[in-house]
Amino acid sequence: MVAGAVRVEVDGGRAPADRVAVLVHHAERAPVARSFRELVATFVAGGYRVVVVSSSPARGPLDWGGDLAEGVTVLRKPNVGYDFGSWSVGLAHDPSIARARHVVLANDSLVGPFADVRHVLAAGEASTADVWGVTETEQFRRHLQSYWLAFHGGVLTEQPLAWFYASVRHHEDKQRIIMRNELGLARLLQLEGFSTDALFPARSVVDAADNPTIAGWERLLDAGLPFVKREISRRPELAPRGEAIADEVLRRYGTRIDEWL
Repeated sequence: MVAGAVRVEVDGGRAPADRVAVLVHHAERAPVARSFRELVATFVAGGYRVVVVSSSPARGPLDWGGDLAEGVTVLRKPNVGYDFGSWSVGLAHDPSIARARHVVLANDSLVGPFADVRHVLAAGEASTADVWGVTETEQFRRHLQSYWLAFHGGVLTEQPLAWFYASVRHHEDKQRIIMRNELGLARLLQLEGFSTDALFPARSVVDAADNPTIAGWERLLDAGLPFVKREISRRPELAPRGEAIADEVLRRYGTRIDEWL
C-alpha cells in the first residue's frame, strides 16, 4: 500500500519486549498534541515498547515538546490507509511485534488520558481472551471498537490475523473502511474462533444501537475511563449533553480540554 514510502524518523530499536504498543498518529502540524504525548507516556510507563506510526503531512520532524522517551520508534508514512493501514505499517516494520505476549494497537481518536489508566492496561493484560478491547458496540454488528485493541499470546502471528493486517488496502469512503476493516476484523475473529472480551461490553454503557464513545461519553467517565472522543470534543452537538464536555473534564480532572487538542 505504501511500500517504499515509509521512513524511520526516530529509531528506538527493536529490543525484545513482551509488551508492545503500536500507536497511530495524525495531525496537520508538526507539534504533537498533549493528548498523544500523554498516551505515549502512558504506555512507556506501563512497560511497553512503543512504535508510533504518523501520517502527518507536516514538513520536518514531529515536535514532541521536549525529549521523546528512550526506546520509542517513530515512523512517518503517507496519509493513506487510515488507522488500519498505519497498524499494518507498524507490524510490517518489525515482524517481532506480533510475537509479543501483549500487543496493543491504538489510535489518537480519543482525547486523554486525563487521569491514571493503569487499571485499563492491567485489565487488558489480565484478560484471558485472544483479543481484548476497551469498548464493545452492537452498531451494525457486535464488535470490539478498534481504537484500542489488545492481542494476547502471539495471536497476531496466526495466519488469519497476519493475513488480515498485511492485506489492508486504502479506501476513500469512511463507511467502506468501517465495513472492510473494523467489521471485517470482527467477522474474522468470529469465523476463526478467536475469543474476545471488553472492559465495557456492548450494553453496559448504552443501548444496542448507540456508539458508547459518543452516546455514552459521560457514563464512561463515571466508570473510570478518562477519555472523550475527539470528534465530539470538537462537535459537541453529536452527543447527548455534548455541550457539557469541556465543563465536565474541567470539573472532574482540573484541566481544560482545549489544552489537550
